[in-house]
Amino acid sequence: MQGRYLLLLVGLLGKSLVSLGQQNANLPGFIPSVFYRGHISNRFDYNIFASTTIAQAKSTADGKAGRVRESEIYLQPSLVYKYSKELNMTAGYTFIRTGNFPASAETEQQVWQQIIFEHGALRGAMLHRFRMVENINANVSPSINYQFAFEKPLQGRMLEEGEFYFTCFNESFINLSPGASRIYPANWSFAGIGYMTSRAGKLEVGPLVQTTFHNQTEGRTTLYLLQILWTADLKILHPKR
Repeated sequence: MQGRYLLLLVGLLGKSLVSLGQQNANLPGFIPSVFYRGHISNRFDYNIFASTTIAQAKSTADGKAGRVRESEIYLQPSLVYKYSKELNMTAGYTFIRTGNFPASAETEQQVWQQIIFEHGALRGAMLHRFRMVENINANVSPSINYQFAFEKPLQGRMLEEGEFYFTCFNESFINLSPGASRIYPANWSFAGIGYMTSRAGKLEVGPLVQTTFHNQTEGRTTLYLLQILWTADLKILHPKR
């Protein structure tokens, strides 16, 4: 069963990467991200995630074709309840701001709840995340995001300081809104290499493919991003004595 999950993950990642040349719009860019873990008690933690997506899009102004920079700011605090080592539950809030200038900027706010289950697989760790998301607007628009991820040390069986690891994930977005024109509006895939530092947490680098399927047409838009993720924890604020 664990092998099947991994094969499915690799297949989805490969399909997303290979299909770049088949999309209606392929936009290159990069996404620097920070994920911070803070400790509250034996049962509770808090997380803060922030990222900025920068991509180049085609634009036409005064009859001349050119490129403009598309940006997105993503801020997400959350509270984590640690039921066990393998299972935790989280509630959070997401603020998203897109656009280049204040006049054209759009904002989106979400509240969400999720369950994460983790288990060993192929001498690595497999993670399953089920997230229920509600968009805050005139009509609350619910959706479900399912992510499964895999992480494996490249040296030995346990990840230690000063070592590299392989990491990847695939996330599917399911729209549950009544009358939705498309039930499966988006898919994200990532594969990269990470490094465990001695004091600064983890650093990960790799391609992140974000595919959005258009509602009214058969077309789709793909962001092909270089993700640079820094995962930090409480240790960076409390140096060793």
